[in-house]
Amino acid sequence: MNYACINTLTFSSEDSGDTIQAQYAETAPTEFSEASLLTFVRTGPLTASLTSIYPNKVAFDNSASIRKERMKANKHLISGVYVSEGSVALMHLKA
Repeated sequence: MNYACINTLTFSSEDSGDTIQAQYAETAPTEFSEASLLTFVRTGPLTASLTSIYPNKVAFDNSASIRKERMKANKHLISGVYVSEGSVALMHLKA
């Protein structure tokens, strides 16, 4: 069953958000290569919601070290983060 991680970020400044957004868009598809879906939604000048969906929890767990390192490297740009995760009941994509 698909497994998701949802990160709600609050940035320390609008420029910090811009930096993280650009960095994520450029590097996340390669770094989180097991993910089936990656999104970065800028919900406001200082906030964003990032959702990643993996084929299963094992694939999600395989990305834990990458996630931890990214958060550590960007901690000066982030003033708050809320993380939730769980099984995906629906993943509908309309092409």
